[in-house]
Amino acid sequence: MARLVMLLAVLVSMLSDPATAMEPEQREVIVISARAWEGHEYRETFIPSTVGELVLIAGNDSAITYARTLEYYWPLSRQVYVDFQRQRDIVEGELVIRRGGAEVGRQELQIFSIHYPEGATRGKAELLWGEGAERAHEEHREAERAFARDFAAARRAHTAYERQLVESARARQAGEAPEAIEPPPPLPEPSLSLVTPPQPGFRIALEPGDYTISLERADRLVPGTERRLRMVSPSGGDVLVADIVPAERWTRPLAANIAAARVYARPGTVFYLTLAEASRHAETDYVPVVRPQAEPVAGRMLWIRRGPASVEELGIVWHGAGNGTLHREALKVEQTRGTGFGYRVRTAREDESPDLNAFTVSVPEDAAVGRGIIGGADPQLRREIVVVHPRNTMLALFLALVPLGAFLAYKRLAARRAARVDP
Repeated sequence: MARLVMLLAVLVSMLSDPATAMEPEQREVIVISARAWEGHEYRETFIPSTVGELVLIAGNDSAITYARTLEYYWPLSRQVYVDFQRQRDIVEGELVIRRGGAEVGRQELQIFSIHYPEGATRGKAELLWGEGAERAHEEHREAERAFARDFAAARRAHTAYERQLVESARARQAGEAPEAIEPPPPLPEPSLSLVTPPQPGFRIALEPGDYTISLERADRLVPGTERRLRMVSPSGGDVLVADIVPAERWTRPLAANIAAARVYARPGTVFYLTLAEASRHAETDYVPVVRPQAEPVAGRMLWIRRGPASVEELGIVWHGAGNGTLHREALKVEQTRGTGFGYRVRTAREDESPDLNAFTVSVPEDAAVGRGIIGGADPQLRREIVVVHPRNTMLALFLALVPLGAFLAYKRLAARRAARVDP
């Protein structure tokens, strides 16, 4: 009885304080915080203490930092997380890089910044190190301050101009001669360039291959800092990929990354095709860089879309219906009224922001057309369209009854043979 009462008390306390019941156990460990080059842009990630290998893409430098923090496992997502807000103590020391047991590099902790020439959302970036990082960040801050001053001065000039216009209008109404007013200078355009505040890190710029890295202080290994490092070659190249956009589900396009991908469509329907520039990676080489705790599948490829392609025209050949040319269009998608809740796709007006920049593909209704080819001889653009015609109902019924008729005929023939043999 006492045990039951105790169990109920524990259950009540857990239900009354669910946050405490769900709070995972944390432990202090050393993790690697990384600004990893993924072939096109920098991704911020971390390598938990439970993952013994760091994977980076060669061809551009990356930055890593050892940090002592609180780590915990969250069973709902089956992921390890860190609490950098509560604790993020940089572990100092000398980074030692070895390959095949032989030391190939040794470096001290230094300062780095990330320079985004076209803004952080554009992706393109470079790492700046040492004095160059500090100087670039200070210049960026001075440019921001100068822009703020120029913008404030320009706004004051615009306000004064508007006030003069009002006063001039009142003067004209009073019969006075109009006064010539010089228009103010245009408002300055902000720069998209961004330089992040300097922070400490180690520079990783190595050839493809397998290494080990660790921190040493006074020629002694810092416990918990040794990791395997795998540098992989850059991607298999930049390619063009396609997405098939059905009108009824335009927010969920279907990927058609390779020329062997086929598009199945009913006659008389319309679908939309978009082209994008992408990088092709082996999953085992790319996924560990951006998601170190994921489990990539060996032999599977990934296509990472970088942005829309600049192709404006595509040739199309319908077998049995001749050739044609598709033009990329700016399209607007509208939801239809009524119980169907479908979508209507139309050409976007000049004052509208398009929802799609796509090629419109109209599938012929002709029963003689069973196949089409988009893109011609270009292997990156070539896609096959298979026109799926409705089946002939009577023919399908006849074919379905053929096995039954053959079975009945066989049974009848067997019965006749049995009657002849029976005396």
